[in-house]
Amino acid sequence: MTIQTSDVLASERKRAAVRSVVPCALVYLDAAGAASPNCRSNDPASYVRQAVCLNKSLLREGMPRLHIYTNAVDEVMDALAATSANERPVVHALLVTRVDLPKSTPFYAAHFKLDLMSQVASTLPHDALLLLLDTDMVAMRELDEGLVERSARLGAGVFDISDQVFPVYGSARVIADLEAVAGCTLENPRWYGGEFLLCTPAFLSRLVACGKRCFVRYVAEISNLHHHGDEAFISAALSLLAQSGERLVDVGAYQAVGRLWPGNTHRNLYWFSRCAFLHLPGSKTLIEHEARHEAFDPARLWRAISIAHRIGQLRAWAKRLLARRLRLRFVVRTALGRVMRSKTLDA
Repeated sequence: MTIQTSDVLASERKRAAVRSVVPCALVYLDAAGAASPNCRSNDPASYVRQAVCLNKSLLREGMPRLHIYTNAVDEVMDALAATSANERPVVHALLVTRVDLPKSTPFYAAHFKLDLMSQVASTLPHDALLLLLDTDMVAMRELDEGLVERSARLGAGVFDISDQVFPVYGSARVIADLEAVAGCTLENPRWYGGEFLLCTPAFLSRLVACGKRCFVRYVAEISNLHHHGDEAFISAALSLLAQSGERLVDVGAYQAVGRLWPGNTHRNLYWFSRCAFLHLPGSKTLIEHEARHEAFDPARLWRAISIAHRIGQLRAWAKRLLARRLRLRFVVRTALGRVMRSKTLDA
């Protein structure tokens, strides 16, 4: 009986932790704004379809319904017209203030996450947690209760992807961008993924205030920066907050989220299969296809992801092989040219 009682209490705590989370996502539509480099579709409704799939996956895992914040409520509602009421996300009008941003800026729409965060900070219940997600994500399993509680206790759970960004672009270049946006030297500059943020209203308010100051510097330095998008100024703000003494939980270490590109070699496929959330920036069409089904099926989607991943690996291998052959051909031609010139001189 004691074991049964403890199991019930643990289950209740788990449900309470999950119920305290408020999932939110941005759907910003502007035909004149620069499209995301990761999106191949010209159909603005594609973001809505992704949000529907994300919402279905959240509900399947017993999590609260997704809240969409958008600058185009009528367009979003039209796109949701064919979606049953119990599968629809909650739609909110976004209060837009980031009007000074050039529309040609890469990842233009993503910059308006700061407006979403500012709006949510003023309305989120004091005992709730914001779960900020991108629409091209799915919940594959439930969030770890301990992670939710730890994030609530410390203030924030963030997705540190410095180990993915620094080696690709060069740590010196990335740090230079972060410090230009932060406006000072950073003791421990880090780069955070914009697809996952789990935090309390109090922390969110501090992040928004710091993020707004960083955004002003970001816009002023935008022509000198190598990196554009919300991750640049939010990473700078988070680095500043950490430098001031804020403690952050790295949710990636708990496999709360994984960013999976087809053919990704950063981690093996098994690691991603254990993640609670998957971010699929290179597989948006798979998410939209899954959204057409009546019910979200993680096993069905995972099969499609696995196939896309293997195809991506084959493409990467083929590119490396082709590059190797081209280098070899260049070396051979160069050597033959030297030999022919030498013979000509000797004659």
